[in-house]
Amino acid sequence: MAVVPSRHHLLSRRKLLVLGGAGAAWLVTSVPAAASDAVSVAGQTLTAVPADPSFVFTADLSNNAGAGEASAIDSPYWLGAYQVTNTQYKAFLDASPNASYTVPSYWDDGAVPTAKTDHPVLEISAADAEGFCDWLTGQADGWTFRLPTEAEWENAARGPDAYAYPWGQASGTTYTDSTLTSNYNYNAVCAAYYLANEGDTLATYDNENSTRYGESEPISEILTVSATGGVTGWIDHSTWTGFVYTDVFDALTATGGLTSAVGAYPAGVSVHGAYDMAGNCFEWTSSIVTATNGGEAGLEVNAVRGGSWYATGRSCTTHYRGEGRDGTGGYLTVGLRVAAVQS
Repeated sequence: MAVVPSRHHLLSRRKLLVLGGAGAAWLVTSVPAAASDAVSVAGQTLTAVPADPSFVFTADLSNNAGAGEASAIDSPYWLGAYQVTNTQYKAFLDASPNASYTVPSYWDDGAVPTAKTDHPVLEISAADAEGFCDWLTGQADGWTFRLPTEAEWENAARGPDAYAYPWGQASGTTYTDSTLTSNYNYNAVCAAYYLANEGDTLATYDNENSTRYGESEPISEILTVSATGGVTGWIDHSTWTGFVYTDVFDALTATGGLTSAVGAYPAGVSVHGAYDMAGNCFEWTSSIVTATNGGEAGLEVNAVRGGSWYATGRSCTTHYRGEGRDGTGGYLTVGLRVAAVQS
């Protein structure tokens, strides 16, 4: 069996259960109002982003950013204020009964799980995402919906001051007295949830490649969250150990992962009024790039941006470009956010 260095590619399509309860105090369930210059078109809340003809990608090779290459953004555009939800994608599928678009496997026999109606849709391919955009275009006279380019995505996420996070230069994450305070949903949210609610639960290493295959230990002995929200014990590619290689994590991925409702982190809104541009789910872009890590390293793939509930904090920064995905595949960490222009 080939060793795949990124578990993103192993998160396969399964069924859903939702984690919540008293221990998940960091998950805000109400969706805040959109930015004042937002408009609603074809059921999508759109926020305006100005053109930037002089746009260059962030240059920071040590952090999987770009090399500062130019990618002019000649025209203003609109971006979805929120990631596309399961409910919105279900409406698209219902309107396309004869098409072969993907039905996420974590749905319940083709129905959106009740507790995840307003969570981002996952497991859809880039082609599915483009089909969704085409469907919106057909409902919106004078508007064209599409996936954003990678440059448009980074431009909207980092803003005019080139923030490292959509809200500023610092993550603002703290972990004190077993309570995580975060502006976004990434792997520390998942780790903190399990430490608070399942710390005594035995987790068994269930991957046959693991050096500890068949062994069990409490989750509290596997995961650690630092005072600034760093996670240790999440995954070790060299030994196939860490929380990701346990039966408890497998049960989580079978439920669609620990996503949150779109807009559930209002402190994480970008300067242009877009929510969840850090974390929750990676977002497809239309740009084709060469993947630099993971199971698709060296291959031509669609750039995905923004990080996810599974990702490290570094992967959720506005400049992080290390991730790419085969546009024909569906992944439990990848969803979409629309871009739109007026024609």
